[in-house]
Amino acid sequence: MGLYGKSSHHFAIFDAVLPLEVAAERVMEALTSTVLFLAMSLDAKIYVGHWTVVTRTAVHAAVRLSACKAGVGGPQNMHVEDYAGTRRRLATRAETNFLRYRGTVAPARLERGFAHLGLEPWHQELDELKPDWVVTTAALFD
Repeated sequence: MGLYGKSSHHFAIFDAVLPLEVAAERVMEALTSTVLFLAMSLDAKIYVGHWTVVTRTAVHAAVRLSACKAGVGGPQNMHVEDYAGTRRRLATRAETNFLRYRGTVAPARLERGFAHLGLEPWHQELDELKPDWVVTTAALFD
């Protein structure tokens, strides 16, 4: 989970299911598994205790932290912004055409994505949670 601003977080959902009793000890196993979903959301489910934080660690290099476009003063003045919202620069025409605007999804939508991993038919609107669309901050800033 990476922070954006003061109230939004980037959530990476990995293809690893670990029992809560051993999750803290085996966190690296989870962090090196495939990322299934990547989305910016709110910490409401953590705050009320529905989701448990088992440990805090640096974001693994394999997690594709997204860069997005942002209209500054209007759509005619497009910028590229890093995942945390701390770096910004003018976007090229090509970047304006292929980058997405930053978006936030409800925590319940992430939960819905879990249910559709083999338990229910996949809904196409959940495709936006898959990391394949992500253009990374590293590619555009580093």
